[in-house]
Amino acid sequence: MSRPREFGPVQLARWLGLDHDQLRRALHRGLVPPPDIDDRKWSEALAKTLPERTGAILADLAADPTPASSPAPEPTPLPKKKTPGRRGSYGSLQLARLMGLKEWQVKRAAQRGLIPPPDIDGRRWSQHVAEALPEIAADVAREIGDHPGLGSQKAADRVAARTGLTVTRDDVAELAARGTLSPVGDYMGSALYSLRDLDALTEERLAPVIEQRRAWIEASLTGKEAADLLGWSVGRFEVTAERHGLLPGRLDRYPRADVERLDETRAPD
Repeated sequence: MSRPREFGPVQLARWLGLDHDQLRRALHRGLVPPPDIDDRKWSEALAKTLPERTGAILADLAADPTPASSPAPEPTPLPKKKTPGRRGSYGSLQLARLMGLKEWQVKRAAQRGLIPPPDIDGRRWSQHVAEALPEIAADVAREIGDHPGLGSQKAADRVAARTGLTVTRDDVAELAARGTLSPVGDYMGSALYSLRDLDALTEERLAPVIEQRRAWIEASLTGKEAADLLGWSVGRFEVTAERHGLLPGRLDRYPRADVERLDETRAPD
């Protein structure tokens, strides 16, 4: 998987094959360690220590069915500190207004070196720098364009509507990985693609990517599907699969043949 996951109580219970009440009771009795992320979530590393203990946890709960007391209320988060405004300087929104542009155009222009980067704390432009920029606003607008671009899902929807093909956001990401598409920006860490580049995609370029995705789905299983096949919880499957070097591939799916081999080598319950 691309980055470590975090589990809230509902997600952890489902992952371990428990119900919410069982997890709450186990947590209250110290059978499950408390959350290690902000006192609210369990890290993936901590969660992976639990599937092999699930049987013992259930046995302990069955031996003492006394309900757990209500959990303590969650701590109230501290208020965020307010950042004082700075006179004589421009943030991205103020600079956009000064230049007659949109804020995303200013941010993208700075990323691409079309305007100087912020010279105050890496976030704001000084008055001296900012007031020299309106004269190049037209050139910036022409270079950047008037549309910020589409994220992978909307990009897939646009291409699908134009071509009649079944295009998914994963296909768009695969096209980008192959260099067929190049992101023109990002929004909160997600790539954005220009309308012009999306409209230039031909069916000849799309068809192999779509076919490979379909073939992979036919030959693979999600973690939930694999766990159901083995009769395990998802947590037990993922921990056991990782121990055997079986990691998910594209779309977080596992090769069916490898899952079936894992079934053949597992010890009897």
